[in-house]
Amino acid sequence: MVITARVCKKVRSREYFIVYEGGGMQFINRYFRITRERFEIVHSDISDGSEPGPRFYILVAISTLISCFGLLSNSTAVVIGAMLVAPLMTPIFGMSLALVRGETQLLGRAIQAEVVGVATSVAMGVILGWIAGNFEATPEMLSRTQPNLFDLLVAILAGFAGAYALIDEKISPALPGVAISTAIVPPLANSGLCFSIGEVSGGFGSFLLFFANFLSILLVASATFIVSGMAKIYGKQPSQKEYVRRFGIAIIAFVIITVIFTGALFQSIKERYVTNRIHATLEEELVKIPSAGLDNVHHYSEKDQLFVLASVHTPTTITPSRVKMMQEKISRNINMPTHLTLRNVQMANVTAQGSAIYDSMLKLDGTFGRPVESPALRNIAIAEQILREKFGDQHAVYFHRAEFLQILHRNIIKAFVSGLHLLQEGEVQQLEQALRKATGDESLELIIRTIPQRLQSSVGKLRYGWILGEKATPERLATIKKIKGEIYTAFKNDEGFKIINVNVNFLDTTYHFLIEVVGPELYPQGRLDAVKNQLTEKFIDKAIELYVWSRPEVVLTPDGTRSFDEVYQNFAARQKENLPDKMMLLIESLTD
Repeated sequence: MVITARVCKKVRSREYFIVYEGGGMQFINRYFRITRERFEIVHSDISDGSEPGPRFYILVAISTLISCFGLLSNSTAVVIGAMLVAPLMTPIFGMSLALVRGETQLLGRAIQAEVVGVATSVAMGVILGWIAGNFEATPEMLSRTQPNLFDLLVAILAGFAGAYALIDEKISPALPGVAISTAIVPPLANSGLCFSIGEVSGGFGSFLLFFANFLSILLVASATFIVSGMAKIYGKQPSQKEYVRRFGIAIIAFVIITVIFTGALFQSIKERYVTNRIHATLEEELVKIPSAGLDNVHHYSEKDQLFVLASVHTPTTITPSRVKMMQEKISRNINMPTHLTLRNVQMANVTAQGSAIYDSMLKLDGTFGRPVESPALRNIAIAEQILREKFGDQHAVYFHRAEFLQILHRNIIKAFVSGLHLLQEGEVQQLEQALRKATGDESLELIIRTIPQRLQSSVGKLRYGWILGEKATPERLATIKKIKGEIYTAFKNDEGFKIINVNVNFLDTTYHFLIEVVGPELYPQGRLDAVKNQLTEKFIDKAIELYVWSRPEVVLTPDGTRSFDEVYQNFAARQKENLPDKMMLLIESLTD
């Protein structure tokens, strides 16, 4: 016998109904109570939505196709649209209601609709993946391959919200939002796409996300239906033992999923820590490069080693030595051997004043282009201004860019220039003093990285100062060709010396030849005079001057004579063995 009495008092500002049954008492919040009229409507809606008919499977197919297109195009909006169309949540409510009330026919129809619908969704994902061919995994796809405890909590809350929205007709319009939050079909579509390209682990991860959503909705909706009193409307409420028998397998599976997802959550937290450390390290180094920035980072661990792929944009390609420095810094920060690969996209922010030392990120207030407060970028900006003014009026040396290096507690500006001759020591000292004065940093050092330029034409290499230009008339070119031939013939029989290039200019009615030779010693003056006399006798009507640029290739050592290359390689190898790693990193950074 059931006696229900309304208690006209409030417990914590909420009214409760007291139900006496078999001497026991339970409190049911009036917000969960369902009337018979509302129950009949809900029961009818759930039964119709759990019917495994053509309309149901058509919606499954359409929602799967929409999900696949959204996942492949990395469109969150399209994926949300698929969630709204997907009908797979209703059969889960059908199974919940059937288990609560013991309706075997409804349970059978709901299970058939859900199982066939799930199989259809996965199969269509596989087929569409085969049709699409080789495609790259998108962030929308990757986000569904490694579920964790947060996904399970979302499913639990969504399951409760869905069941509660069915009970209370006043909040039933919230059901579309519940459909979005549960995300039943997208994980299944993603699972099929992963299987189509052989990514089995990703496919199982996505299916595990669906299964967690399924279990959460099933159990939470069942609990909500029981609390609302659905079990005893037109029937007898089952005992606790009967509930355990009906839901035992689902509860055990839910506990197992919870344990798995909890472990995944801890792993996710650990990976988030590693990701943050990688981001912080790379951004700390990239801030020293004007117009540089970090786009995204991917990483994974294997055999106690961390592999990092970072996409960055910089005005120039980052050197291997700087990548090595970043790699070692990441290794120290996370205490794990690291292999860093930078996917370097060249890009520069430019303003009317030249290279922009401004923040190009768009702020929430719509502004951008504010001066960067980084001391490193400020020093680079000042260095670029001074160096551009210095080399702007020169025709033989060109300034390209500047970098800021901080190695072994030393602040270094490394400037890249190219030209036909090297700067003198005094010029570099003057520039360094100008930089120190402008930046206020008396310890700032300037390193000039000169990129040698070569001028070449059909007659060979051209040296600055030895260029014919408009004086290269057909007649003079013919004369130069004949004289060059005689020069090569004269040196051909000169043992120990070899010509590597001949430069020529025509000044003041005289042909000037700069002959570049290599040999064991300086080319003897007597031999040069002899060659000149031969040319003068052969070309009586031509004024000719000869210059020999000797490049001795023999080094006297305690062990005898050696070639320069042999001595250089020997000392380079010994230096690499004896110098500390930090010093070698400094040398590599300055010479790159």
